[in-house]
Amino acid sequence: MRLPGKLFFLSVAIGLLIVAWVGWQWVSVVEEDVEFRSGDLVLRGTLRSPRWVDSAPAFVMVHGSGPATRQTMVVYAWLFALKGYATLAYDKRGTGASDGEPHEWREFSFEDLAADSVAGYRFLQSHPHIDGHRVGFFGGSQGGWVVSLAANQVESPAFITMVSPSVSTVAEDRVFQRSAWVSHLGFGDQAAAEASQLITADHAVTRTGSGYDRYRELWDAYEPRAWFAEVYRDSAPEPVGSHAREWEKSILDFDPQPHLRKIDAPILWLFGDPLLDRSVPVDLSLNRLAAAKEHGACYRVVQVDNVGHTLEPEGDLGLQERLNIRFSLVQDIYQWLDDLDTDSACASRPPRKRS
Repeated sequence: MRLPGKLFFLSVAIGLLIVAWVGWQWVSVVEEDVEFRSGDLVLRGTLRSPRWVDSAPAFVMVHGSGPATRQTMVVYAWLFALKGYATLAYDKRGTGASDGEPHEWREFSFEDLAADSVAGYRFLQSHPHIDGHRVGFFGGSQGGWVVSLAANQVESPAFITMVSPSVSTVAEDRVFQRSAWVSHLGFGDQAAAEASQLITADHAVTRTGSGYDRYRELWDAYEPRAWFAEVYRDSAPEPVGSHAREWEKSILDFDPQPHLRKIDAPILWLFGDPLLDRSVPVDLSLNRLAAAKEHGACYRVVQVDNVGHTLEPEGDLGLQERLNIRFSLVQDIYQWLDDLDTDSACASRPPRKRS
């Protein structure tokens, strides 16, 4: 069916305006391949800067878990760059074009990852087109733990943005993840409790080197359960004193809260739906942030319903609703950036409910 003449030309005009706007935004950002040194390693990434800003504020983009490269940060890197904030997204050590052993992303040290992000921070401070007094951090998921350390190793970060971080220990996260995943698969509360009990016993062995017999007893008891194969697949009980346990012991009880309490920079916290994020305990994190705000922390907390850990819409949503959620999230980020120099940057906002 053909559109009426006026409506056709109006549609074409709107389409051309959109193309022109996207094109303008594209040319307004400069991309530069860069490298910087962290200890003995050279890390490589991409610096995106607003083209017509001589001294731009900037974010170091800190990865989540896994073998993450600069590409995992590309959406947020562009969002900030289009708002006038330069962004440094780099390949995690051992991945992409960065130096490092291939296993380093898996058997990581929070201290090493923090050192890498601090090195990126120093690089930005020394860059001729960056305002060295207005450099901050962006941390996604696991990056929240890393940023809690890194922000205390520089003079004074200007701002911090956290996306789906954990205000909890690694052990608390893992217990939550196991329970949430088993529940999500439809095995019920009893199965979730059994999965939590097993991983808690596993953690006890890692911490103390004792209790292995109890852990193995639970393993043998639960192995016939339907949920077990979905969680453990072909793995076997990890022996006492193994290399994997020694590494896990070094991170298991890492808690970001003592480090966060020392940070005086304004922080924007972005969380998904507590029922849809099966990677971090959102409710626990929100409760702990609320307590921190009562003690004067400069936090703005945004919790968005109907999105999961990546803040992507999930569930039975229409296209318009999905677009609205994404657009509102960008508005929240941009509004906070506009408010950074005012007291309102510390004000939280209520959760957005599905209309």
